[in-house]
Amino acid sequence: MKRLLLAATAALVALPAPASANHILNLGTAYDSRGQCEAASARFSVEDRPSLLQRFPDTFSNIGEVAGLLVRAFPCVYDEATDAWYMDDRRLEVLTSDWFQRRGD
Repeated sequence: MKRLLLAATAALVALPAPASANHILNLGTAYDSRGQCEAASARFSVEDRPSLLQRFPDTFSNIGEVAGLLVRAFPCVYDEATDAWYMDDRRLEVLTSDWFQRRGD
């Protein structure tokens, strides 16, 4: 079971499309405010959740688990150098976290 989870984790990190495609394709997009960034991330999450659940049914038991992953994996961060907000890619950090390993317990 642990090997299956590790394989799924590797796939989620390595495959940018269609899994999490909206987030990945917009990592370089600058937003004027945190609100704009969070709204875009939420919109992308709504679009990406069904495909992630369908592609990784052994990894996620429901749409809520996928939503939790996306919120943690793509937070909005401020960049002082550009005075803009961006989605940050933290998939590897989240997928190897205690939270991800324990979800569903």
